[in-house]
Amino acid sequence: MTLTPSRRASASRWLRQARAVLALGAAVIGGSVAAAPWTLTGSLGTHDPNIYKTSTTWWIFETTDNNGIGVKYSSDGHAWKQGVPIFGSGLSWWQQYVAAGKPAQVWAPGCGEWGSMGYCYYAVSSFGSQKSAIGLTTSAGGIAAGKWVDQGAVVTSAPGDTFNAIDPALARTTGGSPYLVYGSFWNGIFIRPVSSTTLKPSGTPVNIARDNVNGIENGFVISHATNGTTWYYLFASKNACCQGANSTYRIVVGRSSSITGPYVDKAGVAMMSGGGTVLASSGSRFKGPGGQSLLADGSVIAWHAYDAQNNGAPVLFINNVTWGSDGWPQPVW
Repeated sequence: MTLTPSRRASASRWLRQARAVLALGAAVIGGSVAAAPWTLTGSLGTHDPNIYKTSTTWWIFETTDNNGIGVKYSSDGHAWKQGVPIFGSGLSWWQQYVAAGKPAQVWAPGCGEWGSMGYCYYAVSSFGSQKSAIGLTTSAGGIAAGKWVDQGAVVTSAPGDTFNAIDPALARTTGGSPYLVYGSFWNGIFIRPVSSTTLKPSGTPVNIARDNVNGIENGFVISHATNGTTWYYLFASKNACCQGANSTYRIVVGRSSSITGPYVDKAGVAMMSGGGTVLASSGSRFKGPGGQSLLADGSVIAWHAYDAQNNGAPVLFINNVTWGSDGWPQPVW
């Protein structure tokens, strides 16, 4: 049995509502108190934030409604400015993955630098559809150079496939080999090796997480060592996004000794069987935390949540990650 999304509504109407300056203090979520999110100011309306840090700049890449990859930047990770989107207008090949007469929207980018090359994976699709594609654009000289050249679709899906080609993110082994993580609902999250030169897929995909009851998507994999032992951690979002204050998203995690799994949660439940230790869930004001990403060293996590006091607008959150002596990340919210 596979789970398909009944609705994955556009985030655009909430993004337009969430441009106000917010100062966020300690949060009480799910009945427990977690470390306070960072105090953030500036351009904080976001959906599916992908956080990345270069030597001088913090970056957020995000879902947009304007035919490009949304970009925010900051000198300190706290005060955020809206940058110029990557692309800014739709590419011709996108239209085959979009419902007739509808503008292309770019979802959930996964961006960073690979050596001296900037890269952004991104998804183009229609809501609730498996007619989807993951594209790749690269920038010689890195992110700041802004020399983005689209490489076209690198993964596609069609009705009847076991996966949906959205929610891409790059992962790497401790030995430096790159992998692409992707997938949403249906049979869940997959991982496959990619070329270390082109970052295009070069191997067979492996299914690493599935939830036939709640749905799972937005996989993000990092490695982290505790007490001399290194594990791979799969962070993911479960349940329903994109419904404003009615969203039920939550952030979960599992780990494995291998980047290709099997991943299990803290209770030992396999993520292929619906497992996942909860790191963040809805509170009284901010609902549906998800769309998460982390710095490669596991020190910082970014995500969005929907503000029930502002028409369900999605807002950026950033938090330090505390790792326990048992090697598990502690709840972030």
